[in-house]
Amino acid sequence: MCEYYENNAKRYVAETISADMSKQYQRFLPLLKEKARILDVGSGSGRDACYFQNQGYQVTALEPSKNLCREIRKVFSGEIVCSDIQNYRPDKGFDGIWACASFLHLQEKEVLWFFEKINLYLNDNGIVYLSGKSGIPTGEAEDGRYFLEFTEALVENILVVNERMKLKELWYTEDVSGRKGFRWMNIVLKMV
Repeated sequence: MCEYYENNAKRYVAETISADMSKQYQRFLPLLKEKARILDVGSGSGRDACYFQNQGYQVTALEPSKNLCREIRKVFSGEIVCSDIQNYRPDKGFDGIWACASFLHLQEKEVLWFFEKINLYLNDNGIVYLSGKSGIPTGEAEDGRYFLEFTEALVENILVVNERMKLKELWYTEDVSGRKGFRWMNIVLKMV
């Protein structure tokens, strides 16, 4: 999976760094306290980590691609951890987890494992934002990346594997870059 991002890091950053995520930020950040700790999973270009840091939050950028970690360092002064979510174990929990277009590269069993073990990452009353493509086939794409289609059944399975997770909001958006053929499913969950 990382191979695609290792080989295309600069192009990927150029394509994603200026995507307007303001509407998603407006649904996530008001649920967090001032100066909350946020984990940006699959930080990619560092766009969201930079935005959160500029708003006064304590941000850790988590990114498995070494080349993307180098790109993130050019724009982000906070903590960068070069690891995937499956192998990352933080010293202390986060108040918010931002997983924008990153869990879509996991298999469903890996997503469910994360939510089963979410207390390793998320504090009580913590908030999770995740997004993924809806209306795509699950499997390997032509460029070698694996994609998991985000469905409402996936969300139901998340709520089943961890009864402490409560769905706060689920909505669909068009692609901010104008790509067609799918929609983004946006999900906000809270651990109670």
